[in-house]
Amino acid sequence: MAGIPRRGEDWLSILRRLHGVLKRVPDHYTGGILGSMTTPPHPLGSLVFQLFHLYNINDLELFAELRGLEEEAVSMMGEIMGCEGCTGMVTSGGSEANLAALYLAREHGYDTVYVAPTAHDSVFKAARLLRMKLVEVGLDGEYRMSARILEEKMEANGPGIVVVTLGTTGLGLLDPVEKIASIASSQGGVVHVDAALGGFVAPFLYPERRLGFQNPAVVSVTMDPHKLGLAPIPAGGLVVRSEEWFSPLVFKSSYMPAGIQIGLLGTRTAASAVATWAVMRHVGMEGYRRQARRLMGLARRFIRLAESRGLKVAAEPEVPVVCLETGDADEVLKRLASRGLLLYRCGVVEGVRVVVMPHVTYGHLKRVVEVLTRLQG
Repeated sequence: MAGIPRRGEDWLSILRRLHGVLKRVPDHYTGGILGSMTTPPHPLGSLVFQLFHLYNINDLELFAELRGLEEEAVSMMGEIMGCEGCTGMVTSGGSEANLAALYLAREHGYDTVYVAPTAHDSVFKAARLLRMKLVEVGLDGEYRMSARILEEKMEANGPGIVVVTLGTTGLGLLDPVEKIASIASSQGGVVHVDAALGGFVAPFLYPERRLGFQNPAVVSVTMDPHKLGLAPIPAGGLVVRSEEWFSPLVFKSSYMPAGIQIGLLGTRTAASAVATWAVMRHVGMEGYRRQARRLMGLARRFIRLAESRGLKVAAEPEVPVVCLETGDADEVLKRLASRGLLLYRCGVVEGVRVVVMPHVTYGHLKRVVEVLTRLQG
C-alpha cells in the first residue's frame, strides 16, 4: 500500500486513478447489483447532500435551523409508521439506529433483548456492545418470529425489549408486530421495530395492519431513508415515541454552544438529514406508495417466472426481497458473479437473495432465472 506522498499529487493524476477504480466497481444499472439493498438516490437528494455536507448538525445552537429540518424528517418517518409527535434523529444507517434503540431500552431499565435468528446482524452486534442479555426466539413454520415461543421465553426470562423486523434481510418477511407487541406488553416489555427496508414499503402495501406506533408497546422504529427512502448514503433513521424515551441520547457537551449533543456520535453531517428531508418532501406519501406497489409487482413477476422454470422460492415475501433455494449458496454466488450477477446469501435458508430495488429491471431478473436454471440443470 502506498504511503502519503512527500509532495502532493495534482488533481488530474488523482482523478485519473479514481476513474480507473470507478470503471472496475460494479454499477447499479449495468453491473448486475441485485442482492444489495443500495440503489442510486434521487437526484434531488444528491444535490442537497452536496449543499449541506459542510455543516455539523450536532452544533445545535449554530445550526439550529438544520436540526429543525431533521426533526421534520423524523416526523415524516414517524407519520408513515403511525406516530404523531414522535422525535428522533437521522443516523448513519440502520446499524447505528438499532444500536441507539437498544441503548435507550437499556437506559430505561430493560437489560434483555429478545430477537429472532432472522433479525439483522446489527441487532446482535448492538446487544454485544451494550453487554445486554440476548435471548433468541425461535421461528414459526413460516420463518417469522414465533409469538408462542416469545411468550414462553419472556415468562422464563422476564421483561425486556423485543426486536421485530419489517422486511427480514434474507426472506423479505414481516414479523407479526401486533401479536408480538401484545405479548411484550402483557409481560412488562417493550418493542423496537427494525423497519430499515420495510418501513418505506410495508405501511403502503398493508395499510390495514398495525405495523408500528399504533401498538402501545412500540417505543422506537428504525427506518433507512438511504434504502427505499431514496436519500443518499449515509442516512438511517431512528424514530422514538416520546422525548422522555429519547432523552438518554441527549448528552452534555461542555464545549459546544448549546451545551449538549444528540446521539452516539459527535460531529454529524447535516447533509444526510437535510437530503432526507428534501427527498421525502418531494416524493411524498403517494410517491412512496406507487414505488412500493411497483417493486412488489416486479418481485411477484420474478417469483412466477422462477417457479415456472422449476426454481424454488423459500418463502412468499411481503416486501421486495426474494430468496431462491439453491443448495450450496457460496458456490452458486461465485458462479453467478462470474456471469456478472451479484446476489447475496439468504441466511437462514441455503439459497441466494435478490432485492428488487428501484434500479432493478425485469430484464435483470429474467437473466437471473435463465442463469440459475442452467446452473441447476
